[in-house]
Amino acid sequence: MKTAVCLIICLLVLGCREPGLGNIINSLASQDRQLPVLEEMEILDGHTISLVFSENITLEDARLDGVSAEAVQEGGNSVLILSPHRLTVSDASTLFVRVRDGSYNSAAFSLTVHGHNDRLAAVQINEFSSKGTETQPQRIELEVRGDGNLEGLCIMDGTMGNETHAFTFPSLEVRKGDYVVVFWTAVPEEEEILQEDGSRTINLTAASGEGLPTNNGALVLYESPGSDAGVIDCLVYTNAEAVTYSGFGSRRVEASYNELTADFDWMGPAFNSKHSTSTRSVSRRLGLDNDTNRASDFFITETRGQSFGFMNGSREYIPDD
Repeated sequence: MKTAVCLIICLLVLGCREPGLGNIINSLASQDRQLPVLEEMEILDGHTISLVFSENITLEDARLDGVSAEAVQEGGNSVLILSPHRLTVSDASTLFVRVRDGSYNSAAFSLTVHGHNDRLAAVQINEFSSKGTETQPQRIELEVRGDGNLEGLCIMDGTMGNETHAFTFPSLEVRKGDYVVVFWTAVPEEEEILQEDGSRTINLTAASGEGLPTNNGALVLYESPGSDAGVIDCLVYTNAEAVTYSGFGSRRVEASYNELTADFDWMGPAFNSKHSTSTRSVSRRLGLDNDTNRASDFFITETRGQSFGFMNGSREYIPDD
């Protein structure tokens, strides 16, 4: 009898509303102790968040950034959360929900959500330098392959959870042919340069307190900083002759490499950046119709052949040895 009383008290304390005693007794008798599990979260648009649970639920509470949010229950196990303000892609919001199932098992979730940029421009990693100096700082260049906006685009020095720094782009309108250069630790002297052909070079700072890994690293470009974001492009590099599944000398880089290759975002060995310097950048080869996600997409430029903010050259550094 004492055990039953204790269970009833616990249910009354944990529940966000008080069900009738008959319901509690029925819940105890049903032997259902499984809590509802959140199986899927999707941002449908700038104001709507879809949640899907493992079983039929009743929504008991929903708050977005601490303020009560309107909700629409679509079906037994799904619910739409309606944000009163536009969810921005670059800034995170916190969603809190509490649900219960038919047996009065209650579960609460605190989720980080980002908006959705439905005009995200097509971009790819075009050039980078990890061996920077004061006059030739570490930079990552993106080539814009289609008109759109860069809001929420996120570049990391590793896959999510393995990165040391991430830079999320602000709302920025770009056109096909533009180049966006991210100065990893330095601050550019000019923010925008108009080229003769009408394209622009847009310089931004990632404001990282730590430089890119010099010899072994991974650059990963995500659709957004959200945990469900897809990989747009990536580049894994090493100073070793041929590294596949081990040998990076860094657990973070190795974990990033394994994750990227498992999802086919990167294929084969890492790019060999051994001969790159502050004036010999790693550049994407010209004339490639498709990104093959392989080391062969890139080459090391000749000395003083870096071309940040401009079309890549084609002259390749050939070592003596």
